[in-house]
Amino acid sequence: MRDNLRIRFLLAFLAVMLASPAGSQTIPDSLIIQELERAQTEPDSATEVVIDAPVDYVFTFLTTRLHDYVADATAVEFDHSGSPRSDQLDEGSIRTATMQNGELLVQRFLLMDPPREFAYHTDMQRSTLEAPLQYSVGRYRLTELNERQTRLNVAVTYRATSRLFGFIVRRAFSSALRRDFERAAGIISSAYVEENAS
Repeated sequence: MRDNLRIRFLLAFLAVMLASPAGSQTIPDSLIIQELERAQTEPDSATEVVIDAPVDYVFTFLTTRLHDYVADATAVEFDHSGSPRSDQLDEGSIRTATMQNGELLVQRFLLMDPPREFAYHTDMQRSTLEAPLQYSVGRYRLTELNERQTRLNVAVTYRATSRLFGFIVRRAFSSALRRDFERAAGIISSAYVEENAS
């Protein structure tokens, strides 16, 4: 009986931890930059896909059309007031995706080198989307294979809300990353063919 109560208490505690907003702490810029570097050398998760579309097209699609390839995203808005060019996507621009349930996913671009590379920090403090993460940093590298094919490498660093969830989050994140970008590769390839059909 006592063991059953302990198990039920532990499960209830885990459910509350998973459901609680992760962004209660401000993440220092120095840590974000450190994580950006780590994404290049030792990411927590990484994947690679080949997309049947030119590198310029893929870069623009990935940075500006998030709602077209992320499941449950319905719209995307940009705020360039923090970027060097206030009318253009650049380092410091904020990208906010609205999900089907009305939750927001807020990302700040850290690196913008079109069409070769970009990176962003997912700001869990400003996002209303609930996830067991304190933060994540995504770094995207694009390589032109030929005029109609692009290799995309995605590397992500992140920190779970607690060490208890670290292993669970790592396994789930790695699996989802591959699945999501294989799906995205198909969407981008199809969109390119459709938009350039003569």
